[in-house]
Amino acid sequence: MKKRQNAELRKPDILKHYYQVILKEGIEGASIAKVAKRMKINPSLIIHYFISKDNMTVALVDYMSKIYNRLFMDMKIETDDPQKRLDRLVEIFCSDEWYNNTDISGDFSIFSISFRNKKVFKHVQNMYLDFIKLIQKELEIAVSTGKVKLSNPRRTAELIVSALEGYRHFKHFYIDQSDSESYRQEMMKTLRQIIKNG
Repeated sequence: MKKRQNAELRKPDILKHYYQVILKEGIEGASIAKVAKRMKINPSLIIHYFISKDNMTVALVDYMSKIYNRLFMDMKIETDDPQKRLDRLVEIFCSDEWYNNTDISGDFSIFSISFRNKKVFKHVQNMYLDFIKLIQKELEIAVSTGKVKLSNPRRTAELIVSALEGYRHFKHFYIDQSDSESYRQEMMKTLRQIIKNG
């Protein structure tokens, strides 16, 4: 039992350091040895928990998914009005807290390897699926009140995730800091329109 508790505490810490190594070295340059050096621990401890770098990458995707799920669950919406609740969700999804939850360069590194690693690819798919399900549930709750009309909450959730991912990537590469707030406001309008047309 104690070993399991130690593993549950140790694994997230290793994954955090692995992510930092990815940010510095890229996923191709990241290694168990470099993570161990950064943590000042023996590489055998990391191998004991994860066996391989591939397994560690898969675990990192799952860890990132949990971070977003936790952020989603901890969101302070503080209203029972279905329309206001959805508006608040849109604000949160376009917030800096959400945007900066992970580093885009680290995310791109993981996404790039997913095209060559079926296991990582599947876990990235599952990460998106979990996010879609969370949004779908919120939309279905709003529909159940009769105050919000949506013909297909699942498809609407997929479109929201697609728009958010595009927003995050495009903003990083193209939107100037001085235009950031205006662009965020326009993005929120777009998401609200997606929900309205759903």
